[in-house]
Amino acid sequence: GIMEIASKTKIINYLSKILKPIIKKLFSNLNEKSYNNIIMNIIANILGLGNAATPLGLKAMQELQKENDEKQELSDNMMMLIVLNTASLQIIPTTIIAIRSSLGSTNPTKIIFPVWISTICAAIVGIIFTKIIIKCTKK
Repeated sequence: GIMEIASKTKIINYLSKILKPIIKKLFSNLNEKSYNNIIMNIIANILGLGNAATPLGLKAMQELQKENDEKQELSDNMMMLIVLNTASLQIIPTTIIAIRSSLGSTNPTKIIFPVWISTICAAIVGIIFTKIIIKCTKK
Protein backbone atom coordinates (compact mmCIF):
# COMPACT_ATOMS: atom_id res chain seq x y z
CA GLY A 1 0.00 0.00 0.00
CA ILE A 2 2.29 2.77 1.22
CA MET A 3 5.21 1.53 -0.90
CA GLU A 4 2.93 1.71 -3.97
CA ILE A 5 2.03 5.32 -3.13
CA ALA A 6 5.69 6.16 -2.57
CA SER A 7 6.67 4.65 -5.92
CA LYS A 8 4.00 6.68 -7.73
CA THR A 9 5.28 9.91 -6.13
CA LYS A 10 8.86 9.22 -7.23
CA ILE A 11 10.10 8.99 -3.62
CA ILE A 12 11.42 5.48 -4.32
CA ASN A 13 13.39 6.66 -7.37
CA TYR A 14 14.81 9.61 -5.44
CA LEU A 15 15.87 7.50 -2.45
CA SER A 16 17.19 4.79 -4.76
CA LYS A 17 19.50 7.27 -6.50
CA ILE A 18 20.77 8.54 -3.15
CA LEU A 19 21.36 5.03 -1.80
CA LYS A 20 22.84 3.46 -4.95
CA PRO A 21 26.50 4.38 -4.25
CA ILE A 22 26.19 3.18 -0.65
CA ILE A 23 24.57 -0.10 -1.68
CA LYS A 24 27.29 -0.67 -4.29
CA LYS A 25 29.95 -0.25 -1.56
CA LEU A 26 28.22 -2.53 0.94
CA PHE A 27 27.21 -5.33 -1.43
CA SER A 28 29.31 -7.01 -4.10
CA ASN A 29 28.28 -8.34 -7.51
CA LEU A 30 24.53 -7.90 -7.18
CA ASN A 31 22.26 -8.74 -10.08
CA GLU A 32 19.52 -6.25 -10.92
CA LYS A 33 16.76 -8.23 -9.20
CA SER A 34 18.76 -8.58 -5.97
CA TYR A 35 19.65 -4.90 -6.05
CA ASN A 36 16.00 -3.86 -6.51
CA ASN A 37 14.81 -6.13 -3.68
CA ILE A 38 17.53 -4.87 -1.34
CA ILE A 39 16.91 -1.21 -2.16
CA MET A 40 13.14 -1.59 -1.63
CA ASN A 41 13.76 -3.34 1.69
CA ILE A 42 16.13 -0.62 2.90
CA ILE A 43 13.78 2.16 1.77
CA ALA A 44 10.86 0.53 3.57
CA ASN A 45 12.97 0.39 6.74
CA ILE A 46 14.10 4.00 6.34
CA LEU A 47 10.48 5.12 6.00
CA GLY A 48 9.59 3.18 9.15
CA LEU A 49 7.45 0.63 7.32
CA GLY A 50 8.58 -2.47 9.20
CA ASN A 51 5.61 -4.58 8.08
CA ALA A 52 6.34 -3.77 4.44
CA ALA A 53 10.09 -4.24 4.91
CA THR A 54 9.79 -7.85 6.12
CA PRO A 55 8.41 -9.43 2.92
CA LEU A 56 10.78 -7.27 0.85
CA GLY A 57 13.70 -8.49 2.95
CA LEU A 58 12.61 -12.10 2.52
CA LYS A 59 12.43 -11.62 -1.26
CA ALA A 60 15.90 -10.07 -1.26
CA MET A 61 17.26 -12.94 0.82
CA GLN A 62 15.70 -15.54 -1.51
CA GLU A 63 17.26 -13.84 -4.50
CA LEU A 64 20.65 -13.69 -2.77
CA GLN A 65 20.36 -17.40 -1.93
CA LYS A 66 19.89 -18.16 -5.65
CA GLU A 67 23.26 -16.49 -6.30
CA ASN A 68 24.91 -18.23 -3.34
CA ASP A 69 27.23 -21.09 -4.35
CA GLU A 70 27.46 -22.49 -0.80
CA LYS A 71 23.79 -23.09 0.00
CA GLN A 72 24.51 -24.17 3.60
CA GLU A 73 26.35 -20.93 4.43
CA LEU A 74 25.46 -17.26 4.30
CA SER A 75 27.03 -15.29 1.50
CA ASP A 76 28.74 -11.97 2.26
CA ASN A 77 25.77 -10.11 0.78
CA MET A 78 23.33 -12.10 2.90
CA MET A 79 25.27 -11.24 6.06
CA MET A 80 25.25 -7.55 5.16
CA LEU A 81 21.50 -7.58 4.48
CA ILE A 82 20.81 -9.20 7.85
CA VAL A 83 22.94 -6.59 9.62
CA LEU A 84 21.23 -3.68 7.85
CA ASN A 85 17.79 -5.11 8.60
CA THR A 86 18.68 -5.63 12.23
CA ALA A 87 19.96 -2.04 12.57
CA SER A 88 16.82 -0.85 10.73
CA LEU A 89 17.80 2.73 9.91
CA GLN A 90 14.66 4.84 10.18
CA ILE A 91 13.84 8.44 9.39
CA ILE A 92 10.30 8.10 10.69
CA PRO A 93 9.90 5.38 13.35
CA THR A 94 6.16 5.03 12.72
CA THR A 95 5.64 1.93 14.85
CA ILE A 96 7.22 3.46 17.94
CA ILE A 97 5.35 6.73 17.44
CA ALA A 98 2.05 4.84 17.06
CA ILE A 99 2.68 2.80 20.23
CA ARG A 100 3.64 5.91 22.23
CA SER A 101 0.56 7.71 20.92
CA SER A 102 -1.77 4.81 21.77
CA LEU A 103 -0.39 4.73 25.31
CA GLY A 104 -1.22 8.40 25.81
CA SER A 105 2.21 9.99 25.37
CA THR A 106 2.02 13.78 25.38
CA ASN A 107 4.82 13.94 22.80
CA PRO A 108 5.00 10.65 20.87
CA THR A 109 7.47 12.04 18.32
CA LYS A 110 10.06 12.92 20.97
CA ILE A 111 11.64 9.51 20.29
CA ILE A 112 12.74 10.44 16.74
CA PHE A 113 16.17 11.93 17.53
CA PRO A 114 17.25 9.08 19.86
CA VAL A 115 16.07 6.55 17.23
CA TRP A 116 18.21 8.27 14.61
CA ILE A 117 21.27 8.15 16.84
CA SER A 118 20.81 4.54 17.92
CA THR A 119 20.01 3.13 14.47
CA ILE A 120 22.87 5.02 12.80
CA CYS A 121 25.33 3.81 15.47
CA ALA A 122 24.00 0.24 15.19
CA ALA A 123 24.31 0.30 11.40
CA ILE A 124 27.85 1.70 11.44
CA VAL A 125 29.08 -0.80 14.03
CA GLY A 126 27.29 -3.66 12.25
CA ILE A 127 28.73 -2.73 8.86
CA ILE A 128 32.27 -2.41 10.24
CA PHE A 129 32.15 -5.77 11.99
CA THR A 130 30.54 -7.48 9.00
CA LYS A 131 33.26 -6.14 6.70
CA ILE A 132 35.90 -7.36 9.20
CA ILE A 133 34.31 -10.82 9.33
CA ILE A 134 34.14 -10.96 5.53
CA LYS A 135 37.83 -10.06 5.23
CA CYS A 136 38.86 -12.56 7.91
CA THR A 137 36.95 -15.42 6.28
CA LYS A 138 38.53 -14.73 2.87
CA LYS A 139 42.04 -15.54 4.14
